[in-house]
Amino acid sequence: MNIDSLDPGIFGQTDHNSWLKLVERALKGKDFQEALVSRTDDGIAIQPLYERRRDCAPLSRQQADVPWTVTQRMDDPNVERALAQLGDDLANGTSGICLVSKTSASSFGAGIDAQTPGFSDALASAMSKKTAVLRFDGLAPPSIDAVTATFADKPARVLHLGLDAFSADEEQAAAKDIQRFAKCGFAGTIVNADGRAVHNAGGTEAQELAVMAASLVGHLRLLEEAGFSPKAALAAISLCLSADQNQFATIAKMRAARLIFTRIAEACGVSGPQPAHVFAETSYRMLTRLDPETNILRNAIAVFSAGVGGADEICVLPHSLTHGIPDPLARRLARNTQTILVAESHLDHVVDPATGAGGIEALTDALAERAWDIFIEIEGKGGLATVIASGQLAAMIAEARKSRIAKPIVGTTLFAMKTERPVAVSGPLSLVAGGMGLMPVRLDEGVEG
Repeated sequence: MNIDSLDPGIFGQTDHNSWLKLVERALKGKDFQEALVSRTDDGIAIQPLYERRRDCAPLSRQQADVPWTVTQRMDDPNVERALAQLGDDLANGTSGICLVSKTSASSFGAGIDAQTPGFSDALASAMSKKTAVLRFDGLAPPSIDAVTATFADKPARVLHLGLDAFSADEEQAAAKDIQRFAKCGFAGTIVNADGRAVHNAGGTEAQELAVMAASLVGHLRLLEEAGFSPKAALAAISLCLSADQNQFATIAKMRAARLIFTRIAEACGVSGPQPAHVFAETSYRMLTRLDPETNILRNAIAVFSAGVGGADEICVLPHSLTHGIPDPLARRLARNTQTILVAESHLDHVVDPATGAGGIEALTDALAERAWDIFIEIEGKGGLATVIASGQLAAMIAEARKSRIAKPIVGTTLFAMKTERPVAVSGPLSLVAGGMGLMPVRLDEGVEG
């Protein structure tokens, strides 16, 4: 049956006012706003019904004709075990590797020492067997030098170097490093405009986007000092965001990041810029320690949302990360969460499927505008480095965390297990590092057990 064969006259015509009358009857005196309108952590109203938007253009990935990069973390402190995991990942669907330093704000108690003798050569040897994107997360320049030197004869390889001048307030040193690494000639990006630390410390979607924007602008200034043109500077930056189980908010956040990137590009005199490179990592703060298998479902929603929102790279935090170094099964589940959505569900085949969806378009626009206001406020106070150093950023995030309305957590406060099952891990976690003066906080912290 073809939907075009349906007689449009079968269904009676209606309008918004007629719908409201039916709603009023169904509510039986309850307040419409309280009963049917929800709000995000930024106070943005989400209405129960929206009309389709006809005036929207798709916000596509950087390369809309290929799947997003299925990225797997390489973060086991045991280098021998990490290299064995790398081989398994590359043989079973992974198209990108994120090398996470133990000093990274996104290590969450794991992380590898890339300066371990022989590690760089072993990494290059393992990756020479398959073309895969390599991303660095939190590596210091000496470690980056050591690893990139092993790929010196392969300049076509895609490397995302992950420099971040604002993770440890090292703007001047970063400017020199940017100049040096720019001469290496690798494809990919050099610096990160990263909002993940804001999300994992308890910030709102708009705050995460605003810090991403402030980091983007700060890095653009450094890239300009390094001799980059505005167009080349924009192409040298990855936008890094967290994806959580709040499906619509995550989709809208990814799309809003693209709107903000385009707006900043236009302010730099670059019209019609190449789409931004967006790296999404599943949320640490949404992971629960109790009944951790429920984290698998949260990760699936987060990956779906990031994919629909147009992420170019997605990395999944294994569901057992709250207990220790993830074991092979946890890593396999993290990897397969993505490969199933790409290889079997073909989620990558549609460019920006949210285009024109009234609710998501409205949330995208509202998030972008709210984030822009916070970004302007940060710039007015002297920029991201100043706001971090003064403690104002930490105070803003702490207030957002304090104001968040507590919600039930499946497996923790809702349908909690009477007896927890043992969780298999490969090793213990170390102390969790912070970034931008912010410490990651899970939503289940403070719950007994």
